[in-house]
Amino acid sequence: MTDIALVVLPGAYLASVGALTDCYFLARDRIARIFSAPDGTGMETRLRIFVPDKAALPQDLGIGAWDRIDFDSSEQYAMIWLPAFRVVGSRAMRDRITDNAPLIRWLQRQHAGGAIIGASGGAALVLVAAGLTAHMRVPVARALQPLVRAMYPRQRLETAMSIIDHGTILIASGLGHDLRLIVRIMERLFSPAIARWLSSVTGIDDDEIELSEDRLVLRAQLWIEQRFAEPVDLAQLATTLSTSAATLNRRFRETLGLSPSSYVQQLRFNAAIRLLDKSDHSIERIAEIVGYSDSRLFRAMFLRRAGMTASQWRRQKRSRP
Repeated sequence: MTDIALVVLPGAYLASVGALTDCYFLARDRIARIFSAPDGTGMETRLRIFVPDKAALPQDLGIGAWDRIDFDSSEQYAMIWLPAFRVVGSRAMRDRITDNAPLIRWLQRQHAGGAIIGASGGAALVLVAAGLTAHMRVPVARALQPLVRAMYPRQRLETAMSIIDHGTILIASGLGHDLRLIVRIMERLFSPAIARWLSSVTGIDDDEIELSEDRLVLRAQLWIEQRFAEPVDLAQLATTLSTSAATLNRRFRETLGLSPSSYVQQLRFNAAIRLLDKSDHSIERIAEIVGYSDSRLFRAMFLRRAGMTASQWRRQKRSRP
């Protein structure tokens, strides 16, 4: 349950498809750089691209390798993305919902298994048809609101906000908000550090991703997040930022409530719990990947932060339904 499924329905907007693929490849390359290792250790999560109807695949989609969904497979995904697609009227939309009954049942099973499902624009109606939005408001672009109200009069609509996050269901009102929503999902799948970097590199600068208001601390955070899996020289960091180690330590504590060294440990811990959950690497290998040359130091850090050993955490995590 670590892979991402991109389900491209007929008429999908290239921008909405690309919002996920671009963020995925950026995150993959970033993780490979942070956790660079001689054996090529990188991101365990794969991107699987599915086109339920081969005949409807746009010739110019340019998404590379793709496959059909095996609706009878028991394979579970960590995240599913339904890009926005062109909506050409209520009759066509009703036909699309009817034709996609197997997809709707598959989404219901994936949701029951814990998958995070994101949708944009007209694709949100597939989630409405699946009954996955009964207890939430659905953000809908103004142009689509009459159609949605006619098809699903009991569905509550969100007209003030463009993105709604309901835990494992996230919906954007249209492709103009897709990057912001996907960065939020990437934060959940990978780490706040990856999401913060994606936010910066894509230019959305999402205010909902926690950033320090202290510019010195923010620059230090970004520097550390690029190097935390390596030996981190905080004296070099202070020199790079044209400040003293004492000033950097004081500003960190004032702003984040922890020291730079503790921030490094926090990043390593967050990376470790994701590797414990999403990979089968040994504890010793995970310790090495996140920056500990001595696995005993890693085990002590993990026990102090989690209240249990890394092996116990992995067993407990994987025993949950």
